[in-house]
Amino acid sequence: MKENKALGISFGLHVLLVIALVVSISFDSPKMVFASAQVQPVKAVFIDSQALADKKRKQQEAQAQARQQEQARKDRIKKQQQEKERKRKLERERKRKEDAARKKREDDARKKAEQAQKKRDEQKALERAKQEEAEFQRRVAEEKAKQEALEKEMAEQLAKEQAAIAEAQQKRVMTELDKYRALIYQTIYQNLFVDDGAKGKECRLTVKLASNGLVIDTKIEGGDAAICRAAQSAVLRPETLPVSKDPAVFEQMKTLKLTVKL
Repeated sequence: MKENKALGISFGLHVLLVIALVVSISFDSPKMVFASAQVQPVKAVFIDSQALADKKRKQQEAQAQARQQEQARKDRIKKQQQEKERKRKLERERKRKEDAARKKREDDARKKAEQAQKKRDEQKALERAKQEEAEFQRRVAEEKAKQEALEKEMAEQLAKEQAAIAEAQQKRVMTELDKYRALIYQTIYQNLFVDDGAKGKECRLTVKLASNGLVIDTKIEGGDAAICRAAQSAVLRPETLPVSKDPAVFEQMKTLKLTVKL
């Protein structure tokens, strides 16, 4: 800028000098106009003007070149700035993509971990349910076994008790039956009438009795005929034969097989 200002001042001074010379020539005497001594300054002014024009042209060219260089510099700066901005955008995009990829990896890893944890939890829940079911079935089986053992024990105890009762009942019935059989034999022998020649002989009879001791039927199964007739008469002679009032005992004696011996 200083160089341009100096050139402008110099150019202005030369112009003023030329104007002063022209004015000076115009106001001189006519003699001086045609004098050879006054021609030389005009030539000098012409030469200086050309030099000034060349210099001005060079200055303009220099200025144009400077402007071009300045514009080129500005263009370079702008291009550099644009390149920096492009790189910044690329860097921001790269970072955005990198952040997005990292976030996706983190999300995928988190989801994968959550799925794995969920699967582990479901597996644990399934195993716990299986264990609880197995424990429940074990308790049910154990309780069932205890119940069956208790029922078996009770059944065995009941069977023993019933067997004991039945045995006692049977003994009682048989004892009672033996008693009444003896009474019936006693009644038959009391009503049996035979001669002395029948000694050592016997007769087998089947006697059916009513619950009140009434003889319903008699049947000779075998033996001496005379003894059998006498024995049959002895059975029928009393109105009734002795019988037990106990139904269980009577059940055993309502049909009696008797053997009458002499």
